[in-house]
Amino acid sequence: MKPRRVHSAMIWFVATAGFAVGYAAAAAAQAPTTLRYAVDTERNINELSQRVAERQGFFAREGLNLEIHRFVATGDRESDRTSLVGARSSFVMARMQLSALMEPEGRFKGMSYVAVEAVVNNPVYFLVARPEIKTFADLKGKTLTLPSPSDPISLTAHELLKAHGLDDGDVRIKDIAGSGPRVACLKSGACAAASLSQPPVFAAFDAGAHTLAMHIETGHLLYVIEMVDRAWAQAHSDTVVRYIRATAAANRFIQDAANREEVVKAAVEVTAQPEDRAREMLSYLWDAKNDVLPKQGEIDLAKVNALITLYGRYGILQRPLPAPERFVDLRYLKMAEVQ
Repeated sequence: MKPRRVHSAMIWFVATAGFAVGYAAAAAAQAPTTLRYAVDTERNINELSQRVAERQGFFAREGLNLEIHRFVATGDRESDRTSLVGARSSFVMARMQLSALMEPEGRFKGMSYVAVEAVVNNPVYFLVARPEIKTFADLKGKTLTLPSPSDPISLTAHELLKAHGLDDGDVRIKDIAGSGPRVACLKSGACAAASLSQPPVFAAFDAGAHTLAMHIETGHLLYVIEMVDRAWAQAHSDTVVRYIRATAAANRFIQDAANREEVVKAAVEVTAQPEDRAREMLSYLWDAKNDVLPKQGEIDLAKVNALITLYGRYGILQRPLPAPERFVDLRYLKMAEVQ
């Protein structure tokens, strides 16, 4: 009798434990954590890993529900900062340029945000010119449109000019926020050349423009990151780690050649471009020498330091230059086991 009672008790315990586990799993599935997430750009290829994570169920697997808040940078620093301060309460995590955390008088002045994951290392930007501009030398005395004086794209454009024998004074610079408006300047003839991202650059190509150089040629750096408020991240480290695990899985998925057709579908969704152009955009990401996407979202401090050095060269950051760790917190990548 005694062994039978023990056996029955064990059955009851296992059944109860199994029910509890099943109930917990069901509850987790029914009540995912909502992550209020902001991005200050229109939809572009920078959104790829996030879209793949959504399509492949990586966020759902981590028990996360993304609530996206979109706002577009104006190019006016003060109004841009005011917009961000007003929107702060509506989001806890955001995708931004790493440089935004470095600008002493920029939109994050007085705020305590830190990068916790890499999104884009080297941006796929083209310095394109109108048909009559055949070489860099032809740009002398002409107008080149760039994002803003302190934008990394503008600074690497200046580096390209120097590499091809032009001084800053040899070219007139016109600051225009957004690749779309810069395309318009190019097509109107008011600008002879422009630095453009994908997919807006295709409109320039359709109008007869051609590539003089790619910004990647100036060296490797870290361009776009996931950022969080330091205090919030410390209090919600599990949420941050789960987000990183989901997007790390997405990056591995993107890099795997076996998944390319699915990645093309995601790119078409993100960019609203036809399939052939989505494939062309992805070809730059899949070319290992360009080092556009991180393998898993890892942050390379050497790339952070390269951006700091660039900012120091142009006087945006003062010497002695800060250490990369001022802008980056690697603990969450380590907790997510992303190296």
